[in-house]
Amino acid sequence: MSRATHAGAFRVRFVSILTTVYIVFVLAVTLNPKTVDNGLGVYIDKALNQLHVHGVPAFVDYNFLEFTSNIAFFVPVGFLLGLLVPFRAWWLPPFLGAGLSAAVETCQKLFLPGRVASLQDVLANTAGAVIGTIVAVIVRVVILHRDTLVIRDVLEGRRAEDGLPTRRVTLDPRTGRSAG
Repeated sequence: MSRATHAGAFRVRFVSILTTVYIVFVLAVTLNPKTVDNGLGVYIDKALNQLHVHGVPAFVDYNFLEFTSNIAFFVPVGFLLGLLVPFRAWWLPPFLGAGLSAAVETCQKLFLPGRVASLQDVLANTAGAVIGTIVAVIVRVVILHRDTLVIRDVLEGRRAEDGLPTRRVTLDPRTGRSAG
């Protein structure tokens, strides 16, 4: 197996492990009987009041904070799944993120009386998965472009087979020996 194939296999295993760890983390946070902000309401209110005093618009309230947090929470889900699925299936991670979110909200409604299931949370989480997927697609396009350039350079002799730049040897016209 070539070095490039080993590196690709390592990347797939690494991203698979990261994805699994993050999804387990998401499940641990969202299926916990207590919410993340449990007992922090007073501190969140104080922080929001200070932000408002310093010019942050009034629409930045607890609901806004919760909604944007749900978006941010699922950006890594979309990103990691976007790196993991085949490139031609770039559209799949937002649906997987939406499915994960819908499953979590369903479990909260059926099994966790202290939690509030919400369609708004599913929408925010799905938006986060979409954002993460877009970033993953951009990263993959940039890497594909870079790889294409490296392959072209290898084929044209500007790089060695391993993708590293070749050392150009220039000859001294007077002696015929290496000038460097």
